[in-house]
Amino acid sequence: MEVSSPSFNSIVVHYGEVTLKRGKRGLFERILRRNLEKQTGGKVKRLQGRFVIDVSSEQDLRRMLEKIGKVFGVVWYAPAVKAGSLDELEQKILSELRRIEVKKVRVDTRRSDKRFPMRSIDVSRRLGESITRSLGLKIDLKNPDKTIFVEITEDGLYASFDKLKGPGGLPLGSSGKLLALLSGARSALACWYMMKRGCRVDFLHVGFESSEKSSPLIDLQIVNKLLEYSLTAKLYEVVSDGFEERVKDLSEEAKKPLFELFLLKVGEAIAESRRYPGIVLGSMPRRTSDVKNLCTILSFRRLPIYTPLLALDEEEVLNGLKSIGLEGEHVLEESGRSIEVNKRELERLWMELGLDEAVEEALRGLSVFSLRLGEPPKRIR
Repeated sequence: MEVSSPSFNSIVVHYGEVTLKRGKRGLFERILRRNLEKQTGGKVKRLQGRFVIDVSSEQDLRRMLEKIGKVFGVVWYAPAVKAGSLDELEQKILSELRRIEVKKVRVDTRRSDKRFPMRSIDVSRRLGESITRSLGLKIDLKNPDKTIFVEITEDGLYASFDKLKGPGGLPLGSSGKLLALLSGARSALACWYMMKRGCRVDFLHVGFESSEKSSPLIDLQIVNKLLEYSLTAKLYEVVSDGFEERVKDLSEEAKKPLFELFLLKVGEAIAESRRYPGIVLGSMPRRTSDVKNLCTILSFRRLPIYTPLLALDEEEVLNGLKSIGLEGEHVLEESGRSIEVNKRELERLWMELGLDEAVEEALRGLSVFSLRLGEPPKRIR
């Protein structure tokens, strides 16, 4: 079914997990409604257990559906025809079925408005008989070519012909905000998972000095994929030149845990000063020693740390990257030795190399950008 059918004049949106949060259901529904309006630019009506967006002939239905597919909290959604009476709905359904090639159909009716005089099963039976009589199609409840979803609400009757899967989760902004260490596609996927849990996520990127002071150092392609879901965010950037100068004589095996600790300390300093209650990491250890090393690094933490990729295997990560449009951006699995980090040795090296000063240097050079989907980054510090 083409979503651009001229018959479609509405979009029906269903949500799931928010209804389980009994004490906060109303709040979560308001947040989800606001997010839908920001994404689509349309007026969203809240009905019993669903949202509905009326679509005019001037609006781009396909584009609106794409945007709804980026709203966390949406379980499924569908373009639909709206009618004020069952007779009108019946004619619209018949008109739409004439456009598509099907032989077997099923009618699935849900009646949320109990004032409607007919039961759901009776509505399905009446519509099924009309389809058979008028179009010669067969009613098949088990293996239909097409299922027609009818919803009887206090605002009218709706019929949709395809369910589009949403990202699910909780509405963005319903679970506070976090600061993420963003370096590439894997850490972007970690951000996406925390956003799916309702967290607004801003980004911290650590790079090398650049002459382009007005432009971010990070790959904006990766950032923009996340902005498709959040629309806006802040980006903090620091450079690690001071750190690199102090550790230049060390082996790569010794530099790695020190740099990870450097990232943690810079991230926590910014998070504490900007009131972020926690930090998101994209780390995904592949070996036992890597897990132990991560635990050693995190033993220095002061704030909660979230590592949503920790429980995923490589295939799950690659599937996740593909789902958000970053399948060509993943980092290949690291090879070579992984040396277990000793906490006392790490502390000794940190103090001897004066890396607290490197953190302070990085923070003095902090740049802050305001990000908005479809617009160039705006430096605000």
